[in-house]
Parts: sequence; C-alpha cells; structure tokens
Amino acid sequence: MIKLIENELVKIFKRKSIYFLLILSVFAILIYNYKNPDQNVITNEETSTMPMISTDYIESIKNEQEQYIKLLAHNEFAKLYNDNFEEDSWQRYALNIERTGYSYENTYDQDIMNYLYNIMNYEYYSNNQITKELYEASKHKYNEYVEALKSDDWKNFVNLKLENLQEIKKEPNLLPETIKEIDFEIEWYKLRLNNNIIYGDDILNQYLNSYREKYYLIIYKELNIDKNSQWEMRELFEEKSKLEICKYAIENHIKYDISNEENIISNNKIDARISFIRTFSHFDLILIIITIYISSTTITEEITKKTIKNMLTKPHKRMALIIAKIIACLITIIVSMYFIGIIQFLVGGFIFGFDSYANGYIGYDINTNSIFNMSLLYYFIIMAFIKIFEYLIICLFCLFIGVFNKNIAMSMILTLLICLFANTALAEWSKVDALSKITRYFITNNWDFSIYLFGNISNVNGTNLWHSIFIYFIYFVLLFKLVISKFNKIET
Repeated sequence: MIKLIENELVKIFKRKSIYFLLILSVFAILIYNYKNPDQNVITNEETSTMPMISTDYIESIKNEQEQYIKLLAHNEFAKLYNDNFEEDSWQRYALNIERTGYSYENTYDQDIMNYLYNIMNYEYYSNNQITKELYEASKHKYNEYVEALKSDDWKNFVNLKLENLQEIKKEPNLLPETIKEIDFEIEWYKLRLNNNIIYGDDILNQYLNSYREKYYLIIYKELNIDKNSQWEMRELFEEKSKLEICKYAIENHIKYDISNEENIISNNKIDARISFIRTFSHFDLILIIITIYISSTTITEEITKKTIKNMLTKPHKRMALIIAKIIACLITIIVSMYFIGIIQFLVGGFIFGFDSYANGYIGYDINTNSIFNMSLLYYFIIMAFIKIFEYLIICLFCLFIGVFNKNIAMSMILTLLICLFANTALAEWSKVDALSKITRYFITNNWDFSIYLFGNISNVNGTNLWHSIFIYFIYFVLLFKLVISKFNKIET
C-alpha cells in the first residue's frame, strides 16, 4: 500500500499544473492581503465644535414650549462643550455620550441634558410642571457634573453617573426589564471605573462601547427572534460570544483587536493574526479548486491516456489502487493547506507586521460558557483537520465522475459548480424552514464540521453535529461504493 501511495504521489507532483496552482495561490494571497477587502474603514469619533442654534430661530418658536426648551438646553450644553474643553479631551468624549445617549428602551446617559431641560423649563416658564424642588435638585446635580468635568476628574464624573443610576433604580413601579437595563448600565460604568478606562476612542473604549452595543442587540434579538430558526439562533449565539469576548478584553486590559472570524470591534485595522485566523474562509475556494483538479485527473487522465491498463494488470487489488489514490490526493491536499497557511503567515507578517502573531486565538466556548486561549498554530491545525472532511467528499465525488464519464473537464466544472451553488443559492434557501426540510439532507450542508466548533450550531434548521456526521457517513459510503463499483468494471 505504501508503495502504491508513493507512486501516486510521484504522478501528482510530476504534473506541472499542480505547481501552477500553488504559484497562483501565492499571487492570490499577495493580492488579497495587499488589497485587504476585509479591512475596516477607520473613523475617529467627532469631538470638534458642537453647533449652536440661532437665537433668532429659537425665539421664533417660543410658543412651542417643549421644542423651545430643548433648543435652549442644547445651546447651554454646546457652550459647556465648546468653551471649556479642548478637542479630543476626555470631557468631550464623555459629553458626546451625554448628548446622544445609548440604550434599548430607555436613555440613561443624558443626565446633563435632562438637568438643563429642567433648569431652562423652570426659568423660562413659571407655570409649568417643574417644581422648585426639582429645579434646585437639577441645578445642584448639573453643577456637580460641571465641577467634575472642569476639575479634570473623570472618575468622579463616572461616580456621579453611578449615583444617578442607583437613584433611578429606587423609583417605584419599575418594570423588570427596566431594572435589568439599569443593572447593566451600573455594571458598564463600573467596568470603566474598575479597569481605569478614561473616556476616549482607544481600543479599550471600543471594547467597552461594543460590549454595550452587543448587550442591547442581544436583548432585541431575544425579544424578536424566531427560536425555531437555527440561522437566527446562530446569529444570537455569535453576538453572545462577542459580548463575552469584549468583557474578557476589558477585564484583562487587552489593548489589541482580538477579532476572529468576524469583527468584534470595527474601528481598528486588521492585523496579521486576524488574517491568519481567516485563512480557510479567505482561501477555501483555492483549496477546493486544488482538490477538484487533483481528484479529477488522478484516474481520468490515466483512462484517457490508456495508461491505466498497465496499472490494472499488476498484482494489486482494485480497491487498494483506489484507496492509494484517495490517500495520495488527501496528502497532496494537506500539503496544499499547510503551504497556503505558511504563505499567508509570511505574507501577512510582511504586510501587517509579525508582532501580532505573539497573541493567540481567544474565543468563547458556548458549551462551557467560558473563554479559552489557544496558540494560532493549534487553531490552524484544528481547522485543517476539520476541513479535510469537506475536501475528502469532494475528492470522492470527482473520482466518481471521473470513472463514470471519463471526462476531466466535465468532472472539474460540475464539481466546482456544485460547490459554488452550495455556498450561494443553496445556503440562502436553507434558511427557509420549508426548504430546509429537504436541504438538511444535502451533503453540502453537512460536510463543514467547523461550523460546530466551540458549541456553535448550524444555520440550517434540523441539523446538528450528529446529524451532519450521520449524513456525511451515508454519502461517504455511497460515493466510495460507487467509485469502487465503477472502477471494477474498467476493462484491462
């Protein structure tokens, strides 16, 4: 058997076209990394001068009490923002959050704006609902915030936010959802305070903001998701994973982007580490093409050149010959996988810098509800091992087409079209429950076991890891038997 495998490998690596494909993959990696289509567009948070509303315009709408007061409060806020703090100061970053606010159902950030609204309302309209007590309390709180800002004490500013949230929580008749939101806001500000994250747009602030964004996105999805839809549930699990990774980054003071297959923070440049992690998602098509080419030619070429008769007359069982060819194809595919991985490692390092490779793969395991950290090499080996099952089925399909119609071009084109169709139209159709009842049994929806890594689920309804293993086994046995059966009928 070993001798047969060696002979098949010699035949494969004698073909110049295999080297052409590998060289082509090098150029593809170079171009992809240089152009970097996954690169984020870097934008800095705007902290320049805040626009003032014209006094004449404000006076023209004096009869519209609510809008009039809002514009007066806006201008007072703008004066505080523009006249007291420099651009890119922590005060302006903090005030930017104050003026926009962020939450799902309620807005807890706009304390200063709310206090200004109460103050303006009391001072400009004597017959209103703002009592003197509320006015005095608002003025006192407003002055406390201003003092914290002007004294350059960001921690005191955060503590004032926490005090305000605790006061809101004491209000009667709060809904459970509102209490849950307030508790999260308290946690969020404590994360900033306890981890010494001064307001800004650096990596830790991005993690902090992303953590908040993911939390409210998860709340929205949990309320609106169709729990019978696996692709919607998969998206929910992905957001929960990102939430936990953001929190881990904050608590461990990680000052680099630990995005993996998808972005966790968007306002940061992709580095060599991220590009290396995404090797298989970026260059899966290249590996599929290499697999199709090797598998389509290994038998069909010998049939068309009629050299297969010499091989069949030798004292070897036909099953052994087929197994040797399959193993030789797999070895070649594995070599190609690691070749592409090494090239991506080197190209990514030269373009983005090798420093990021010192950082491992940080992920979240849904099964154990825990963060894990592994080396990039170990992660790559795991992915390579899992992906080989997909390439093995493609290999068997090409061998079957090859012995069936003895046409290399037909074998390659048909298999490639099936793979492309599976990754486009079929992937979208499978999200529809009515169609997934059929497509869940297609091998293309079951051959990529990497989707189940770290507790994730498939986005095709009715499928899970054991379902995919069973379907894969059925197709593997069927294709293998068809290849053997057809190969046994070839005349010497």
